[in-house]
Amino acid sequence: MAYNKQLEDSMVVCWAAAQGDVHELQRLYANGVDLNTADYDGRTGIHLAASEGHLEAVKFLAAKGVDIHAKDRFGGTPLIDAKRGNFKKVVEFLEKYK
Repeated sequence: MAYNKQLEDSMVVCWAAAQGDVHELQRLYANGVDLNTADYDGRTGIHLAASEGHLEAVKFLAAKGVDIHAKDRFGGTPLIDAKRGNFKKVVEFLEKYK
């Protein structure tokens, strides 16, 4: 099976973001990994961080210029995910960028 760096990058970024692991996100960024990379559903790290209520991960990703308005294949955005999870601090942060 052929090696697919983009697939691997999307998996590690999405996993770290879903865990709220800012240190891992910093390491990935320092190693040149594209933090805007998306999974098969078009969900990015910021989607997952927002859907899990990880404010510090959301802030880090936003500070590094990721697309906070990214839409997944269902039309969902990080803000919609944060609202669905009732993560008020994440919602407040993301609404500043509307």
